[in-house]
Amino acid sequence: MAFPGVSEVDLILALQEAATSGGSWSAFLARVAGLTGARFAAMVSGVPGQIGTEDIAAAMPSGASVPIDATALAFVLTKRMRPERIYTASELSELIDTDEGLSLNAALARLGAVSVNAMRVVVPLATIELGIFGARAFDAAEGAVLRRLFPYLQAAARTTSRLAHERLRATITADLARRNSLGWFLLDRAGVVLDFWTALPDFPRGLRVLPGAHGDRLALADRAAETALTAILDRFGTGEAPRAQALWVSENPPMHLRIVPTPREWAIDSRQPAVLATLQGECRPGSETAALLTDLFGLLPSEARLAAALADGDRLSDAADRLCLTIETARNYSKKIFAKTGTQGQTDLVRLILSNGLAELDHAGRIA
Repeated sequence: MAFPGVSEVDLILALQEAATSGGSWSAFLARVAGLTGARFAAMVSGVPGQIGTEDIAAAMPSGASVPIDATALAFVLTKRMRPERIYTASELSELIDTDEGLSLNAALARLGAVSVNAMRVVVPLATIELGIFGARAFDAAEGAVLRRLFPYLQAAARTTSRLAHERLRATITADLARRNSLGWFLLDRAGVVLDFWTALPDFPRGLRVLPGAHGDRLALADRAAETALTAILDRFGTGEAPRAQALWVSENPPMHLRIVPTPREWAIDSRQPAVLATLQGECRPGSETAALLTDLFGLLPSEARLAAALADGDRLSDAADRLCLTIETARNYSKKIFAKTGTQGQTDLVRLILSNGLAELDHAGRIA
């Protein structure tokens, strides 16, 4: 199914741009309005079954935005429309629920229009209701534009849905990465940074990203570590390195780079990363650790608070002072903690908490 005119090709390009960029739909809607002679085009997009979370967009042929009465628009672009069907104003009038205290003509008046053609697209995880609104009745030609547009809008809805899902996955992954590493760098064999992410407001003092003729380069302040990094990149670049490597970035606070080779499919714009270097730091019990210990091991809240303090490195006497306990009570609690968690002492308790994800990297205040 081909569009005959250049303007309609521009329409499809604008649709593709809106669907893939995650940005505004205004350019696409302006082209829809211009191609059909409508006063404006509008759409409501959302997730099936989640009323009240829809996004509304509208534009005139000039690209100017349109003040929209959201209630009237939702009334006209009803979710009772069947997918793949193009509805005229008279057909919508028979379909919509007049029990809501509003008629089609009244809703159109609130939107500054006298006529509408509309359609609905439904794909997994996404719905789109699209309408063209005019100061005159639309004829068959305008409806034909929407009919030809339907499969493209359906494909765009699928793309938008997939991208939204991937963005959610990326957000979740980034949050988990924040809990387990302070950042990461994709480096080529020359140490050029192809991409990076960090949870820190500033780079630690022992690490810098320096501009260079061939791109920004990861640099270490310690000369020996810098030399070692160059050698590691050479070995990984030629496939000679047998295992992951590590380099100190800072000893106070403790931070190191853990360096592993990257698979071939990780190419970025034809550039091949040689390694993934993750910035690792000190793990400490977080604010939720005590509650998690209660859930997992049946500790009483008072015992769990003491366990978290011991895992944070406090001596028993210091933890007792911090928690306003007598040393005798703290000793009694500690015996119960070790018995319930199956640990043999404070060192074993720390190992248990660190190895079971009950501590997180300390992101705040760790840059020296």
